Amino acid sequence: MTLLVDILLIVNIIVAGYLGWRAGFTRSSFAVLAGFFAIYFANKYPYQDGVNAYIIFFIATLVIFILGAFILRLVHFFYMNIADKIGGMVLNIAVWLIISINVLVPTLTYGTAVLEGSTYSLYRVISEQMHLRMPIFKDYVPSTLGKVAVEKQNILNKVGGYGEKIKARVS
Repeated sequence: MTLLVDILLIVNIIVAGYLGWRAGFTRSSFAVLAGFFAIYFANKYPYQDGVNAYIIFFIATLVIFILGAFILRLVHFFYMNIADKIGGMVLNIAVWLIISINVLVPTLTYGTAVLEGSTYSLYRVISEQMHLRMPIFKDYVPSTLGKVAVEKQNILNKVGGYGEKIKARVS
C-alpha cells in the first residue's frame, strides 16, 4: 500500500508543478499570502458574530488578489515570464508537499495499516527529512481533520474485527 501512496504523491506533485507553471510565482505567492492574511485578519476581527468574520476574510482576500494582479502586470511588463513560471512551479510543489506530507497522508491513513511495509518509500523519506529540517511540522494533523479520522477509526472498529487485525499485527 505504500507504493500506492507514493504513486499518488508523485502524481499530485506533477499536477501541482504544472498548475504552478501555468499560474506563475506572482499569482501563486499572492494566493498563499491571501490565505494567510485573510485567516489572520478574520481571527483578529473583534466582532465575529454571524457572517462578519467571513466578510473580513473575503475583503482581505480580495485586497491581496488585487495587489497581486497589479504586481503581475509589472512582471509581464518587465518580461520576467519564464522566471515567474519557474518560481510558480517551485512554490506550488513546495506548498503541496508540505500539505500532503503533513496533513493529507497522515489524516487519510490515520488508524490504518496503509503505511506499514517498506521503510524506504518516497513518502517516508520526504516526511523524515522534512520533519528533521522543519520540526514545526512534526506530528501535525489539524484538529478538525483529526476528529474526522478518529470518527472513521471508531466506525471501523465497530463494524467488525478491525481492532483484532491491528492487535494481531502488533503481537
